[in-house]
Amino acid sequence: MGRGREYTRSLAARNSVSVQVVTGDFYTVDFPGTFESVCYWDGFGIGSDDDQRRLLSRVAGWLRPGATAFIDIYTPWYWAYHAGFARQHPGYTQVYGFDAQGCRMTDTYMPHGEEALTQSLRCYSPADLQLLLSGTGLVLTDVWPGGDYDPQAGVYRPEASLGECMTFTVLLQREPSLSAAGRARR
Repeated sequence: MGRGREYTRSLAARNSVSVQVVTGDFYTVDFPGTFESVCYWDGFGIGSDDDQRRLLSRVAGWLRPGATAFIDIYTPWYWAYHAGFARQHPGYTQVYGFDAQGCRMTDTYMPHGEEALTQSLRCYSPADLQLLLSGTGLVLTDVWPGGDYDPQAGVYRPEASLGECMTFTVLLQREPSLSAAGRARR
């Protein structure tokens, strides 16, 4: 965790940007004020849809009126297409998977001679996310496709179409009508 904080601070310093880096539990952390923006990379989708909705409601309460959240979201189409791909690394094998019923990507690491470790994230399309946002205090204002990785060739393209990308970033704005009393209930 410390490396992530330090890397974030170094990026901010290099770009003359002021950031506040907080490490904590999304569901219990409290802040003394609100923010102009909140960024959440590479982790949205941990848990259930109810967990995501709860997190999104908390994010809305962390934002000033009209402020923006940037959230990185895994797509179902990339992971469904590449399910079953296995890559050999020195010391372990990595296997991509996809749980179609739960719409979850799986990324399994099998160290040679040890127990396999699997990470799983719920994947969303922009339309799925729109449904998830209902009642959270956030509105989807834009979608930015990310890149894609060709596991066969070992090549990453930083830009891909929405229908090909691994992830996309959404811009969510706090609803102007979200009052302080509404935020307190969340």
